[in-house]
Amino acid sequence: MRIRFSEIANSELIDACDWYEQQQAGLGARFRNDVREATLRIARSPQLFPIEREDVRRYVMNRFPYALRYVLRDEEVWVMAVSHQHRRPDYWVERIVSQ
Repeated sequence: MRIRFSEIANSELIDACDWYEQQQAGLGARFRNDVREATLRIARSPQLFPIEREDVRRYVMNRFPYALRYVLRDEEVWVMAVSHQHRRPDYWVERIVSQ
């Protein structure tokens, strides 16, 4: 199954990678790699992860306090948010309407 990040989710990913890289050299790359592994897991079994709201599913990352929020569209997974689990937890909900 194809994975596609919305423009804003991609920006969130870049911002988080940059922030982690500033904290420790190589940490941003590890975060990006973990997101890549997460998308591979989602692509293999997109319906495995729980629905959080309406048709938005949530994949919680293991080593970082982030979640990928995504919806299924035909043969595509559309990631709508790369969100920190503890900062403004529901900020992404307004994106449901615009998907």
